[in-house]
Amino acid sequence: MRAAAPTALALVLSACAPAPRDATPPPPSPSAPAAAGSTPPSPAAAGSTPPPSPPPSCARRAPAPAPAPLDPTHTGSGVALAELDGRTLAFVADEDDRALHTVDLDARAALARTPLAGRPAQVIVLGDGRVVASLRDRGLIEVLEPTGAAAPLARRCLVPVAREPVGLAMTPDRATLLVASRWEPALTSFATADLRRLGELPLARDPAAVVASADGRRALVAHAVGGRISAVALGDGGAPTAARELSTDGVEWRRRAVFSKKAWLPRPMPSALARSAPAGLEELLPADAPAPMRVERRGSQGFALARAASGAVFAPIALVDPGREASGGGYGAARAQTVIHHVAVVDAAGERADVPPVSTHLGTQGCQLPRAAAIAPAEEVLLVACLGRDEVIAYDARAAIPGQPGAAGSARDRELYRARVGFGPTAIAVDGARGRAVVFTRFDGELTILPAVRAPASAVISAPSKELSGELPVVVLPRASRLDEQRAEGQRLFHAAGERRIAFDGRACASCHPDGRDDALTWSTPEGPRQTPMLMGRLVGTAPYGWLGDKKDLEGHFARTLSRLGGAGLTAGERDAIFAYLRAMEPPGGAEDLTAEERAALVAPPPAGAEGAGAGARAALAARGEALFHAREAGCSSCHLGDELTTDGARHDVRSATRFEAVRAFDTPSLRFVGRSAPYYHDGRYPTLLALLQGVDGSMGHTAHLSAEDRRALVAYLESL
Repeated sequence: MRAAAPTALALVLSACAPAPRDATPPPPSPSAPAAAGSTPPSPAAAGSTPPPSPPPSCARRAPAPAPAPLDPTHTGSGVALAELDGRTLAFVADEDDRALHTVDLDARAALARTPLAGRPAQVIVLGDGRVVASLRDRGLIEVLEPTGAAAPLARRCLVPVAREPVGLAMTPDRATLLVASRWEPALTSFATADLRRLGELPLARDPAAVVASADGRRALVAHAVGGRISAVALGDGGAPTAARELSTDGVEWRRRAVFSKKAWLPRPMPSALARSAPAGLEELLPADAPAPMRVERRGSQGFALARAASGAVFAPIALVDPGREASGGGYGAARAQTVIHHVAVVDAAGERADVPPVSTHLGTQGCQLPRAAAIAPAEEVLLVACLGRDEVIAYDARAAIPGQPGAAGSARDRELYRARVGFGPTAIAVDGARGRAVVFTRFDGELTILPAVRAPASAVISAPSKELSGELPVVVLPRASRLDEQRAEGQRLFHAAGERRIAFDGRACASCHPDGRDDALTWSTPEGPRQTPMLMGRLVGTAPYGWLGDKKDLEGHFARTLSRLGGAGLTAGERDAIFAYLRAMEPPGGAEDLTAEERAALVAPPPAGAEGAGAGARAALAARGEALFHAREAGCSSCHLGDELTTDGARHDVRSATRFEAVRAFDTPSLRFVGRSAPYYHDGRYPTLLALLQGVDGSMGHTAHLSAEDRRALVAYLESL
């Protein structure tokens, strides 16, 4: 596949759909009173046009009773719970149906379907009962209002925000709405009363989930890739002001054996190693066991956050071993568990992320693709939705680190039980008063209701799997649209964790390519270190494939990938289903191409000012960079050809090979979405585009003659692709 990986640079925000500073329209100016006894002329008689419609208002309008939100932590999810007219309602954000479903949980019945202006990622119920959905494909949030329990929701307004809004949360006072955007990585805050924009702060790449701290002074943002959680300070007015990055990288102490021809040779633990090993590890190993091997693992799959009553925030993640640079491990060659599940904990003050060492793990039975989390506060139970395994795992949230072993136990000692659900669990919401949780399984469009207590009274927990036995209540959503059969199969296969036909260690395609993108990691391979390429938008017209360009078609490259991962292989039909799913992926858009009805609901953008001038300056800088890119002196366009700047289909020796490389020439990568795919080069040696431009002069184009401003212009252009 092609080059590139995500960037921590702030991306150029869309100039055509800036976020509003003030969504509250000013009151209309009163007309001058007519003279006594006179009749005001009609617009037609006066030859004038009718006055323009007043701008939309995001404020609540309906006098009817409002839904009361049930989530005490005010955190968004694909499911939001509320009470209205004596019913417990679930509002479900169905991305594949482009709709919001209203479900009566007590009657277990779908009540209404509300079409939306885009594909909703999360939904949240504001304090006054309005419902907000983040539309990840349109660069918008949509504000709606229930007009009755069984009626579709009424749209109140559409609010532009940074591209691909996903995560939603409110501060504890319900005064500020927080929106985390992924494609244009930023945290934006709005006043909930009128959706007036308070501020925006660029973040590292791929923000996915957000939760406000218990004191409302900060927001914590999980990043889908990069192994980080951003702790963002919120000012007195609710605007984000500064961010610190907390690492979720971890360490595994892996047992290893040393064999001779006759026996296992004991090796005492060196004193230096013993001092750095986690407490209690010695009790886990026999007295004559060899020294454990310390394996550095990278945090990944940061899609979920859940805040406990104590204020601590739980972050289900995956810990990845990409292998050592000099070895052929990591990407398939080493017969070790590459991806293991873990739960990091950020302290209540937001000062540090606690990721203690791992000494045992669940192998292919772990939650390798955590996608949602919620806490039952009274029971102190943490629920984690495991995409690909179609399970929800209940952990003991009283434990310091759920999912971690005790001094002499396994990881399952902190696991309370597991529940099998439908295909593709992506969202969880907890109804604490009734001791139940609601899980949305996106791939089959269902809600599953399961217990959210420490010891379910009516369920039997099977040993040793700890799986709940018996049927769980299910509500099928009345979808008006869905993926076609082939893409639906490809979607399931792409996220299939634990499927040994794909990888011997249970990795899914989405383990390295979340949402068809990349994991920001560089893996060791038999040919040398290789950075994960983005797949979305880079499969068509970019042959040959692979960093070495040695596979002329996708079929050959895919077969080699599964072979390297130790997978038994898929059928041709299953392979083509994955290709169909990937080819249909599109980058998220902005607030453009609205229908007349949507445009009428769009909150007016902020007046031209500092932000408008800034967007104009960025656009001018990118235009200047485009001219430099195509200039003969720079030489960039001699290899990156055409409107898409994809590839010349050739291999080049750009003097980038290291001593670990078996081949010294590399295929020209596509530059589509290059600004969203740091780090750079085949081995990920450059963390930013600017670092790359400063480091490759003469070996890949010519940039030494460019001024610092010209290089920034070239970066601005590349980030706009």
